[in-house]
Amino acid sequence: MFRSITQRVIRNNCYKQSTKSITSSTSFINNSLSYTTTSNENDIKDKNEEHDHRAKGKGRELLLSFDKSGLAQFPKQVFKNRKYPITDFEKYLQDITKVRGPMSIDTFIKEVLTNPKYGYYMNKDVFGKGGDFITAPEVSQLFGEMIGIWCVATWEAMGKPKKLQIVEMGPGRGTLMKDILRSTKVFKEFYDSISVHLVEASPANKKTQKQNLLYFKDKAINFDHKTIGETPNGIKVTWVGKLEEVPTDIPTLFLAQEFFDALPIHVFRFSREKNDWCEVLVDEDITEHGEYYLRFVQSKGPTLMTTAVKHLLPEFGLDGYQVELGLAGLAISQQIANRIDKSGGAALIIDYGYDKIVKSSLQAIRDHEFVDILDKPGTADLSVWVDFQTIRKTVKLLKNKSTAIGPVDQGIFLKEMGIEHRLAQIGRKLDSNEKFEELVMGYKKLVDPKEMGTNYKVITICDKNITPIGFSTSKTYDDEDLMI
Repeated sequence: MFRSITQRVIRNNCYKQSTKSITSSTSFINNSLSYTTTSNENDIKDKNEEHDHRAKGKGRELLLSFDKSGLAQFPKQVFKNRKYPITDFEKYLQDITKVRGPMSIDTFIKEVLTNPKYGYYMNKDVFGKGGDFITAPEVSQLFGEMIGIWCVATWEAMGKPKKLQIVEMGPGRGTLMKDILRSTKVFKEFYDSISVHLVEASPANKKTQKQNLLYFKDKAINFDHKTIGETPNGIKVTWVGKLEEVPTDIPTLFLAQEFFDALPIHVFRFSREKNDWCEVLVDEDITEHGEYYLRFVQSKGPTLMTTAVKHLLPEFGLDGYQVELGLAGLAISQQIANRIDKSGGAALIIDYGYDKIVKSSLQAIRDHEFVDILDKPGTADLSVWVDFQTIRKTVKLLKNKSTAIGPVDQGIFLKEMGIEHRLAQIGRKLDSNEKFEELVMGYKKLVDPKEMGTNYKVITICDKNITPIGFSTSKTYDDEDLMI
């Protein structure tokens, strides 16, 4: 029955196309931030030459301090009376700013998420009900099965190559890959062709992935240090720390589900006083009124990064206008596109985001709730809303055999994959109302516009000769201005 769904989806869609549910009341900490300046220089001096901005979201207040006198001048005494004792990680981050000066948001995110000792992802399982957030693969098996259908259909559209790599970037607990491998084993020719590479930096996540995916003949053997293993069905799985370690001479399907949202970004803000773009940075906060041990500051003028990316930034003269730019994500997008150009394949990127440049979306989540970004860094996940428009344009700018199509809403994509047929198929076999209700709830969470169905979007990077399955509703963007 699962095979019949796949065949029907492939037949109906492949050759006729023209081309975290975030619903909390505190949705986006930064979305409602307002940045203002004062023209009264005396007022600035009266306040020790610092102008503080309190930006209120729904039920939360975030303090942004902009040092108007120059970033080198700070109070000499540390105010000790804080709401909580300073952590070792906060001391470490403060030390960085003392030695190197205020750090970019890009550096701050890297440290918070992947610092070997203190990083959020590095030492614990953060996914699922017991973690800080739930991703789509953990919501329902239906999600992974639909991605499996996409893999099989795309492999067929590629001409059924004898060897195929499936590369997942940021595989979480390994749930998505486990569901893909389980649900596609009925397609023997496809199954015999595949090997798997998992791009993962976290030792804790690697351990969980191995437990979920690999076959352990001897339970007493410690596989923590192993980088290669096999699933119970004999599929070779290799762990690498970065995409560059994956072979480039084999056709490849790339999967990135909630991967791009965790990549670091730079944040830029236009200054009318300087008539130029400045960069938002993170500095230590040793002032009496500071709520946390770190604070946001604005550079005195253009930085090396603002100069390097100035051609990517809009020419706005509005004071305080802010833009996020995910250079790491754009570089990975082009790297994937170049690999597809060389060896064939396709990529599927699934994340929450917009089809436009993002102004302000950096957010922190702890225990399934939004918290302030600077509150105990390393204990909360940091993420941003993905700019799909810039990803698409960046790929097209390469002008090679690859292209980018989308995004489409996740709910629409999954329905085009046949999720409703699969829901009915499984539902008929369930022997309890409780299991059936759980299945339906998972389905609704994935496709409902009020849940993950609209906020989460899907874009593909593929060979121009492939008509990608799942994107029949996508705009073509044939005449799109490729200026970012």
